[in-house]
Amino acid sequence: MEKVLIDSFVVPEESKAAFLEAVRESARILRALPGFVEGFIYERTEGESRFNVMTIAVWQSGEAFENAKKAAMTEFQKVGFNPQETIKRLRVEMERAVYERSPY
Repeated sequence: MEKVLIDSFVVPEESKAAFLEAVRESARILRALPGFVEGFIYERTEGESRFNVMTIAVWQSGEAFENAKKAAMTEFQKVGFNPQETIKRLRVEMERAVYERSPY
C-alpha cells in the first residue's frame, strides 16, 4: 500500500517566496529517491484554514518511505540543506502526518 506524507504549513507572507524555493529544492532531491511516486505543493487560495501551504509526497510502499527518510537526510546534508533550520529561520509552523493511500 502506498504511503503518503502530508506536511501542512503556516507560512508568513514575507517568508513565502524563500520557503517555496526551499520546498522545491527539497522536492528535487525527493523525486530522485527510489520508490517516489508523485508529489505536489498546494497553496491555499480560498477557504478558512490556518494552513496556507501543504506538500504531499507519495511513496510506493512503507519500506520505500522508510528508506527515503534516511536517504533524504543524507542527500540534504550533502547539499547543505537543513529543513528544520529553514523552518525556524522563516518562522514557519508545520504539522506532519503519514497516511496510507488506496483508490476508492
